[in-house]
Amino acid sequence: MAAISDNPDRIKVVHTYGVGLHTNEPEPNVDDPKWQQRQVLDYVDFCVEAEQLGFDGVTLTEHHARSMTCPSPHLLLAAAAMRTSRIRLGTAVTVLPLYSPIRVAEEAGTLDLLSNGRFELGIGRGVPGEVELTAGRSFTENELMRRWLEGVELLRIALTERDFTFHGEFMQVDRPTAIATRPLQDPLPIWLGGVSLSTMELAARNGWNIMRNFGEPEQHRQAFEHYVRAGTEHGHTLSGANFMIERFVAIANTEAEAERNLDRLARAFGRFVTIFRAGGRRAVPSTDAEVQARPAIAISGTPDQIVASLRQTLEQTGARRLLVETFSPDEMRLFGREVLPALQRVAVA
Repeated sequence: MAAISDNPDRIKVVHTYGVGLHTNEPEPNVDDPKWQQRQVLDYVDFCVEAEQLGFDGVTLTEHHARSMTCPSPHLLLAAAAMRTSRIRLGTAVTVLPLYSPIRVAEEAGTLDLLSNGRFELGIGRGVPGEVELTAGRSFTENELMRRWLEGVELLRIALTERDFTFHGEFMQVDRPTAIATRPLQDPLPIWLGGVSLSTMELAARNGWNIMRNFGEPEQHRQAFEHYVRAGTEHGHTLSGANFMIERFVAIANTEAEAERNLDRLARAFGRFVTIFRAGGRRAVPSTDAEVQARPAIAISGTPDQIVASLRQTLEQTGARRLLVETFSPDEMRLFGREVLPALQRVAVA
């Protein structure tokens, strides 16, 4: 299957997944390994069904809170690669500051080999506080930013160059080095998760893609136009096919049932936030849509209403790629049967 950013004349839809958030148990014992095992295996089954339904890609979120059983997204995607054959596989996102960028490049290469060239690497800075606790140390905001930018540059070099050296503030590669497993795709598709204009410039400078969640339509449009202009300045032709907007979707055949699904989504996020904070993490920013109890990026309704809402998002923002998340198998199937074909038929002007 072509890369997510290929074929700019059509809309593409990627389904993301918060492993552990999709449980149908009202009060799950999140510390029970058997419960955790079910969440992990359910994700792999989900990938198989998403491929059958015709989604263009599947991704998953890295978190290190007890209710989110995906601290190692690359491991789960390796399992999904063995049970799928066409659908694109990606992270949304790999939290780069927690790892050696060279190691991330090698694992990305391995996943691309396992999937026969279907892997797309999403990277981001992660949720504040969670990164510090998982890393086992504190960072000032300035230091974390410097580490992030240095890590992005080393990752780029590791994926594109052989026999490289690197001399940064935090990382040193003194001996000429090449990663052990190179991706089949050249270049490997990379998506940056972020909202700031500086992140748009960073992605555009490298010819990478953008995924965004929180923000008003006019903010997304401003970021999109800035991103395209910056790409042109650096010799890259970028479009809405390189720009992805995220939406959480509560869908049903009736508005009343969709509203109940939205309430269930909100409870799942409330549980996540409660456990997240109880684990000693700092309070998360109120602007982080992914960890709000009822995310501002959530939409609900019947299939026709969801189609209309998502089309409006595309028209208002300039994006031509959607990152959606439904919260039950029935909702995913309804979306796949009735919403996905309607969106994929939309021709892009």
